[in-house]
Amino acid sequence: MINKSESTEIEVIYGIHDKPKLSLGIPLAIQHILAMFVANITVPLLVSSLLGLSSAETTFLIQCAILMAGVTTFIQVMRYRFGIGSGLPIVMGTSNAFIPVVVVIATDYGIGAVLVASFIGGLFEIILGRYLIHVKRIFTPLVAGIVVLTIGITLIPVGIRQAAGGSSNMGDLTSLAIAGLVLLTIIIFNQSKNKVLKSSSILIGIGVGYVVSILLGLVDITPVIESSWLSFPQPFQYQWTFEPVAIIAMLFMYIATAIESVGDISAITNGAEGREATKKELRGGVVADGISSSIAALFNAFPNTSYSQNIGVVNLTGVFSVFVIKIGAVILILLSLLPKFAAFITIMPQPVLGGAAVAMFAMVAVSGVSLLKKIKLDSRNILIIAVALGLGIGFNVVPEATQQLPENVQLILTTGLVPAALVAILLDLLLPKKQ
Repeated sequence: MINKSESTEIEVIYGIHDKPKLSLGIPLAIQHILAMFVANITVPLLVSSLLGLSSAETTFLIQCAILMAGVTTFIQVMRYRFGIGSGLPIVMGTSNAFIPVVVVIATDYGIGAVLVASFIGGLFEIILGRYLIHVKRIFTPLVAGIVVLTIGITLIPVGIRQAAGGSSNMGDLTSLAIAGLVLLTIIIFNQSKNKVLKSSSILIGIGVGYVVSILLGLVDITPVIESSWLSFPQPFQYQWTFEPVAIIAMLFMYIATAIESVGDISAITNGAEGREATKKELRGGVVADGISSSIAALFNAFPNTSYSQNIGVVNLTGVFSVFVIKIGAVILILLSLLPKFAAFITIMPQPVLGGAAVAMFAMVAVSGVSLLKKIKLDSRNILIIAVALGLGIGFNVVPEATQQLPENVQLILTTGLVPAALVAILLDLLLPKKQ
């Protein structure tokens, strides 16, 4: 167990290699699952809705997403065996960054085309991960800080939308009140001197919000009643189709995924131990991302990547234990066999998760600020930060600015992450450094 040290400004309750008791590790793992669960099933839910799939098929896709989240998390936390894995407390899951591309491909060509593009994209990211490490100089602490900060800032609106009731009920006062209660609960328990209460603050906040929602009659349990008790997701349930246009569009997003993973890995090592990520951690993490997405495609799941919201969880709670993440991975795999559980989490009101998401996503942004604090903020570096954030966040907030460009280019620019990262990398390489 590690306390706050000189190497990091975060109070570390459990370090990367610490193993809390199982009685504590399980609830700590559960709060990670709660933090990522809705995001993990968002893509299959959207695709199912657009394609008009049956409730049974939708449940199947959600099961596949849960199963692969558990499996791929295990791959990521491997300690660089066979060149795979970062060995860091990183949770994996279906990437929401791929939503625009996946939706377009699924609508035009079907789920089979999405899975083929995902599989090939995963192989591409494996190669990208092995290549990028040889030019690590482009992923300097300055670039990493900008990437992490951009990820956090662009994710915060997602949490706010959930807290405000979602697109169908935006601005609902009851939703805002519930989200505010969740956030307030997290703040109160996070300040507790009791390490159990402090490290479980997100879980407690979500639990309080869920109970209040039930008491207010905001939870419909019909989907849980209609779900079956046990089933196992089977691979290759869709006919794969090879569509070059779909593959090309997907490859651009895998570049973004690799950059995001570099940022997540940097945020973890900085928060846990106040250091930069090593070559092995970066290489293994990005390679694990690629392998995970390719394996996920075999099991009818969409692209997987590291989850920034869970980076927020570990930074907020101070629990950096890989052991806790492994427990969460086991739980996910077991829960993928229980459709009723998936339905129970799915019916959780958006404001409950939104209240927690605001805190978690903001912590990701703060991690980026922490990384940038270690950079000499001279006029050159300030200019790079300003231009990269201005363009990255600007296109993300005002996507219509790109509407005259080709669709694939629009998808890339409006991610926020890609333009910010590319601008930061180019300016960092081209602008002369002051002696």
